[in-house]
Amino acid sequence: MSGQRPDGRLWLGTYTGDQGDGRGVYRTRGVPGGTIEPPALAAEAPKPSYLALHPGGRVLYTVEELADGRITAYRVEDGGGLTGLGTRAVPAEPCHLSVSPDGAHLLVACYGPGVLGLQRLDADGGFDGEPALWQGAGTGPVAGRQEGPHAHQTLWTPGGIVLSTDLGADRIHAFRVRGGALVPVGENPLPAGYGPRHLALHPSGHVFAMMELAPRLLVLRPRDSHAELDIVGEYVRAEGSGAAVALGAGGAHLYASTRGADVVGTYRVTSGGAALEHLGDVPSGGAGPRDLEVDGDRLYVANEQGGTVAAFDLDPLPVPAGPPAPAPTPVCVLAG
Repeated sequence: MSGQRPDGRLWLGTYTGDQGDGRGVYRTRGVPGGTIEPPALAAEAPKPSYLALHPGGRVLYTVEELADGRITAYRVEDGGGLTGLGTRAVPAEPCHLSVSPDGAHLLVACYGPGVLGLQRLDADGGFDGEPALWQGAGTGPVAGRQEGPHAHQTLWTPGGIVLSTDLGADRIHAFRVRGGALVPVGENPLPAGYGPRHLALHPSGHVFAMMELAPRLLVLRPRDSHAELDIVGEYVRAEGSGAAVALGAGGAHLYASTRGADVVGTYRVTSGGAALEHLGDVPSGGAGPRDLEVDGDRLYVANEQGGTVAAFDLDPLPVPAGPPAPAPTPVCVLAG
């Protein structure tokens, strides 16, 4: 595990209340030669299903995936405790957060109405003002899932363009941040009914896209600094509901989680980022794998329905580092 961070600290986002037995945000650590330490509650919160860290690592952000959505900022104390810094209301069912590389903005994807929220951050990582909202539009052919727009993830690119998946409208939107607002600069339609969920950015600039509603992974080549994306590869993944993709160190391999099949697929990245070679699938270590986190040469998987976090050593295929560890309805796992 030579590539793992020395402290190995991990944060877990959970489902609470009627959707799970979590109580909020938990902290734990990776265990050399094993999985994780027993998770400890760091902050009580309702449904903190996704987490993000400020570039300095001293502020942690959470969504609260509720009908009355919220985002919250916490100061990370030296001992690993969390102190609340502020909360902002956002539209329904916020499900993803990302922080700009310069630490000036936080983006939240609100699944319910297909809204993105852009929140300014102050010099210390706290909230500055109220979020500026952008409303998506469109539908898709899958009944019950694509009756309207459903924002699911955002991704910052080195050229300053932000990408956002819209599961409900089969789109990947592109924006620039100008004057404290999101300004659309590109709209990339995908095949109908695919339901794009999660993206990963390769060092070459290619984008790997996990489809949730169709058993597919797409490779997208950027034009105009990611404002436009061309499909250059399409790959069949395991049958089931696609969840997340994550790149290994250096971008040599891609890992993909699929619920239903309850596997993590491994793909070798070839052709300078333009193609994938499927190396195999391994059991995720529980039921309903959601988030993936690569920390050096270790991969962590949050198995929501199975109530476990599984750890794998990457060689490059994932090899279980120990028995999956119990965790309260984990949805997100974040190193830092």
